[in-house]
Amino acid sequence: MLLGAVAPCDVPGHFTPDVALLEVAATALGLACPPGSDPLEYEGLTDRYLSDQMLDGRTLRYRTQYALYAAACLGGGLLPDLLREAGAWEPRLWTYAVSAVVLYTRAAADRCEQTVPDIAVRIAEQRGLTLTARPPSIG
Repeated sequence: MLLGAVAPCDVPGHFTPDVALLEVAATALGLACPPGSDPLEYEGLTDRYLSDQMLDGRTLRYRTQYALYAAACLGGGLLPDLLREAGAWEPRLWTYAVSAVVLYTRAAADRCEQTVPDIAVRIAEQRGLTLTARPPSIG
């Protein structure tokens, strides 16, 4: 099981999928809100950019909100205490951090008047990542 395989790696200062995804989300937020630009209004944010996801239930909404805030903290230079706040979550924090990546990437695309794939390329460039594209399979 993948989740069990990553649990021992949840050590402060070491790579975790939680931190990796939150850093990608923070990069996307930085593209959506570069220094000197208008801030992104939080109210209605999930309705605008995650309308295709069902955020029903208090726990799901809270954990998604936490991931959004944690990414914003990372982008602003504040390291949240992920282990204390979300270390025991099931499902793990990274599952909510994916929503933060999607939301902030869509917000950046909207505010920069670019496509989501264009923003993904910009995020990858800023993070020093290589994106590979695979043609759709036929058959």
